[in-house]
Amino acid sequence: MKPAARKDAGAGAGVAAFGVSCFDIKSFVASLALLTLVVALWQLHPYQPLLSASRSSSSSCPLLPRHPVSAYSRAANSTAADTKAAASTVPAVAVTMPAAAVLPAARPRDPNKRELRPYGSAAALLVQMGAYRGGPRTFAVVGFASKPAHVYGTPYFKCEWVPNPDPASPAPPRPLLVHAYYSTASRRYERFVALEEAPGSYDESRFRPPFPYEYLYCGSSLYGNLSAARMREWLAYHAHFFGPSSHFVLHDAGGVSPEDIRAEAEYDGYYYNQFLVVNDCLHRYRHATNWTFFFDVDEYIYLPDGRTLQEVLGQLEPYTQFTIEQNPMSSKLCVEDPNKEYSREWGFEKLVFRGSITGVRRDHKYAIQARNAYSTGVHMSQNVIGRTSHKTESLIRYYHYHNSINVMGEPCRIFVPKPTNGSKVMFEGIPYVYDNNMKRLAGEIKRFEEFLVNMYHYPDSDPEEDGTHLPTGKEVWDAAEKLRLMIKRYMNSRKWDELRRGGFDE
Repeated sequence: MKPAARKDAGAGAGVAAFGVSCFDIKSFVASLALLTLVVALWQLHPYQPLLSASRSSSSSCPLLPRHPVSAYSRAANSTAADTKAAASTVPAVAVTMPAAAVLPAARPRDPNKRELRPYGSAAALLVQMGAYRGGPRTFAVVGFASKPAHVYGTPYFKCEWVPNPDPASPAPPRPLLVHAYYSTASRRYERFVALEEAPGSYDESRFRPPFPYEYLYCGSSLYGNLSAARMREWLAYHAHFFGPSSHFVLHDAGGVSPEDIRAEAEYDGYYYNQFLVVNDCLHRYRHATNWTFFFDVDEYIYLPDGRTLQEVLGQLEPYTQFTIEQNPMSSKLCVEDPNKEYSREWGFEKLVFRGSITGVRRDHKYAIQARNAYSTGVHMSQNVIGRTSHKTESLIRYYHYHNSINVMGEPCRIFVPKPTNGSKVMFEGIPYVYDNNMKRLAGEIKRFEEFLVNMYHYPDSDPEEDGTHLPTGKEVWDAAEKLRLMIKRYMNSRKWDELRRGGFDE
């Protein structure tokens, strides 16, 4: 805009001045008002949908879930999109895909290989491990997130269940959506499908007794080099202890291979994300069992005074949760006896020295009626409906052979004479007493395991004709098939190859 120069008729000299038309001022004000309105709308509108609407094909925060699709589906979708774009811009160009370029479908997912799916950017806002229905009106989404993001920020989450209005209609699966917000001060969020339920798959009877199992074991992450012999002994002992109506959930973080969670190694967490693993197990099997037990594979549950598990749990039935006191055992001390072949004895058969220090607090493990728990921890849950009992030392205990599961080969490293008259043995500044409660059970457990292994290797043979000593009772026969499947899965791991080369010995 040029300045308009004019002369004042009443002045003797010319004076230059700038003139602005009324039309120019109105245009400027209108543009400023429009820009202010656009900025205000940008702040009020959720961040993600606005981005998705403008560039849905390249958004880093897509609204749609990232379902695993086959390579062929991805190729077909991308080709269709490219063809449509090309047709709208350059009609003369045609995109075709030769028949020979069709890619094979992706391999089916291994149901035992767990998948961890991150959502968000930089420090993950949420890494989901699982999502489960907790009852007719409740759901649970299990995952973990960046601790600094939650300590120094204010992220929060909302769940949205999209029901099918007409259960009889062939509608698509009903999703459970999670809205994960980065901060209470921002409207930016991630939205993803955490769970899908196909129409007609809901069965309310799943959430009421009777449940499929009486007892269920939830194990923490198994990692590092684990002794195949100790794992074998632990499985045999607790299969016998819990009986046929039981189920074991082992989580592989690099130690064995039943339920593969090695993807969690990408996210550094306490003891291989131990809290994540036990909570996922709690909610995944919340309505699968009456009692869920939490302890480690170097710990053995023991019932004093010849009690049965049914008797003990009958007394503890009024409680939602009970803790189990520890008997700390030496993982090095053994009795010196030249006449014994220690290499053929099991670990809990020859590690017979118990720490006798009193008045100190020791870690405990626990069992819980999972349907009455919202979350759990390593040593107990603090989010339950109902009471917790800590006075159980006369009913149930556990023997803890600390770190014995990581010792390859012979665990006995120090031999001492057998104490007499209740005397104590001092070792590394700790007094130990002789305790052979577990040793007395070894023979029965070995016969039980021998029978079940024979059932696996010779399923058509008659054990009685072979002279095998059989534990009596229908429970043993019912447990046989269950443990056969467990052993079969374990045989597929590298640890079983080590065990078989040793001829089932140490």
